[in-house]
Formats: sequence, structure tokens, C-alpha cells
Amino acid sequence: MTLLESLLLGIVQGATEFLPISSSGHLVLGQYLLELREPDPLFDVLLHVGTLLAVVGFYREDVVEVIEGVREGLSRALEYGSFERIVETEGARLAALIVLASMPTALLGLLVELFLELERGEASAARFVCITLILNGAVLFSSRYLARDDEDSRSGLLTLWNITPTIALVLGTAQGLAVLPGLSRSGLTIVSALALGVWRSEAARFSFLMSIPAILGALVLRFEPEAVSGAIPASTWGIFGVGVLAAAFVGYVSILYLVRLVRRAQFHHFSWYCWALGGGGLLYLGLMV
Repeated sequence: MTLLESLLLGIVQGATEFLPISSSGHLVLGQYLLELREPDPLFDVLLHVGTLLAVVGFYREDVVEVIEGVREGLSRALEYGSFERIVETEGARLAALIVLASMPTALLGLLVELFLELERGEASAARFVCITLILNGAVLFSSRYLARDDEDSRSGLLTLWNITPTIALVLGTAQGLAVLPGLSRSGLTIVSALALGVWRSEAARFSFLMSIPAILGALVLRFEPEAVSGAIPASTWGIFGVGVLAAAFVGYVSILYLVRLVRRAQFHHFSWYCWALGGGGLLYLGLMV
């Protein structure tokens, strides 16, 4: 892998991981239409580390509050001998909701991996992704008609601190469905949160906090010990490092950009890109038959 390839893959990973345009869908289409090969397994894991750094860095205050809340909750539980005391702090309650949301995500992710067999590089896989991208665009466009996050419409809407366990399970299910290539994790979770009455800014916030265990899970699943069993030259680590830094920086900027669009009720603009890519891909595949 060259330095330029590492940089470009890091940029693509950082952008598509958080923008609602499906990173996995772009990988499938890239492998078929552009004849791109999958990145080195170790490099793929490191790119996910980069995007993890981006979301943790952006929501560092919430992450610290969750850690402190869990610590304080455990201290109270030990002091009073009641596990119900753990979720008395806001941080601990948020941690519990994120863990709860991660359960259907993990289950659906495993089911999709078991039953959906897409042959990467084949026209059938590319066609499937084009269709799901069009569906993803429809989901994103629906956000145009959901509640606005302004002073006149906030009455009755939910914040990050009163999201119910049921809503967390629904959002976790939406996140699990996004395992399908072409469906966006951030798109499905944010639009689902808006439909359930969560403030726009809070919907994005909870969506990205939910992504932390999801990305960690992807790291575990993608990690291959044999990939690092041999000696890796220092120059290779340097090339990989460029990709990781690019993924982290572009990922951070992507989150910042996306959150602003969600707050301004402009999230639906990504639907045009998804429709263009999905429709254009189907047209190209039809011509190639």
C-alpha cells in the first residue's frame, strides 16, 4: 500500500462512516464498479480505530460524564446494597440505554452476517446495494417532514436524558438493520429518533454515542491476530498511521458537519446523493447486462 492509497482510504472511511451514505455500500460498489480491492485486514481495523477516536473526541464531555456516572452509580450501589442505585446518575442511565440499544444491534448484525451472503465484486451484490441506497435516500428524505428543533416546537419532545428504554431498543434495532450494505447507520438511527419525538440535536447526539460500542464490536469482529503475527516494517506502520489520522480528522469534521445539518433540518439533502448513486448504479448495471 502506498502513502497516497492510505490517505485516500482514510478520507473515504472518515466521511462514509458518519455521513448517512453507507460506508459498506460504497465498499461493495467500489469493489465492483472501480475494481477496488479490500484493504489489508490490519489496516481496516486501524481505520476503525481512527473513526472511533473521532466520535470519542467529538463527544468527549458526554463520554467522561458516562464514565463518571457509572463510577458514582457503582459506588452508590455498593454503599446501599441495591443495584437500582447504579442508574440514579444521568451518566449511568445514559450508559445503560446505550448498552440496551447495543443488544438488538449485535443480534441483527450476527443474523445478517449468517444469512446474507453477498459475493463482493459480483453484479448481484452491486445491484442489491443500489436498491438499498435508494431506500436509504427515501428514509433520509422523510426527515424533512419530522419535528424541527427550535424553541417553538420543543414542547413535548424528548432529550438525551429522558429517552425511554423502549426508544433505545427501537434505535438499536435501526442500527442493526444498517448492517445491510447501502443502509446508513447514522441515517436510520437519527431519522428513527426524530420519528419517535427526540429533538434533532439530541437525536444526532444519541446516534453517535450509540456508534461507539458498534464500532468497538466491528473492531473485535474484524481483528485477525494472524494479521499482526509477523514483523511489520516501521515504514508500513507510518503509512498506516497516515490513514488512521486521515480517518480521525475527516471523521471529526464529518460529525461536525452532519450535526449542523440535522439541527438546521437539512438532513434530507443527502437523499439526493443516495438516489443519484443508487439509480445511476442500476442504470449502469442494466447497460452492462
